[in-house]
Amino acid sequence: MTMESSDAFYTVQKEYQVKRIAERAHYNKNDVNAIIDASYLCHISFMQNSKPTAIPMACWRNGQYIYFHSANKGRLSKLLIGMEVCISIALFDGLVLGHSAFNHSYNFRSVVIHGQVEEVEEIYKETAMRDFMDHILPGRWSDIRPVKEKELRAITVMRVKLDQVAGKIRDEFPDDEVDTPDFPTWIGVIPAVTQFSAPDADPDRNKTCVTPEYIEGYTGIDTHLAQYRKS
Repeated sequence: MTMESSDAFYTVQKEYQVKRIAERAHYNKNDVNAIIDASYLCHISFMQNSKPTAIPMACWRNGQYIYFHSANKGRLSKLLIGMEVCISIALFDGLVLGHSAFNHSYNFRSVVIHGQVEEVEEIYKETAMRDFMDHILPGRWSDIRPVKEKELRAITVMRVKLDQVAGKIRDEFPDDEVDTPDFPTWIGVIPAVTQFSAPDADPDRNKTCVTPEYIEGYTGIDTHLAQYRKS
């Protein structure tokens, strides 16, 4: 059984759909892709020697694929290509403070992806890595020395098609208090954001006196603004 098909929604098999508090599920591609695009890291889970393993990896999205890379001769590239994996992303958006310890929670945005790992062909690796840098830090690629062939040969770029994809978002105030709704304690949310500090130039290796604007003014890739729904 699958969800109703639509170009605007991920068509997710029942086994991969959100089960607990399903009203927080998101399958709209715009909503889900925005969470992927706001994340610097994902966790890739797989079976190795009949044991579950999870590895944090840098990730980025281009179109209908999520990408990541590893050392060309490392265990990941040898193990993952062709394997079915589960990729998870979670972004922490704030502390939710209710009347009791039971009614405290986190606001968050999350995505879980199931799919098979593909290797990106050699001729497309440089383009994929440029897409990565252009997404994370626009302007950087043209400001650094050209990539060398030996550097490209040293990495394996992999991807998973965004097909079986489920998002889940909690963007709410605390749940209603039933027992003592008038208890005098502070109720609400402490929002959380990823914030970058001023850049630190390497005193030994930096070769320019001027910090580029794309570095000086860097604010990150997560542009999410807290907006609360009534739980």
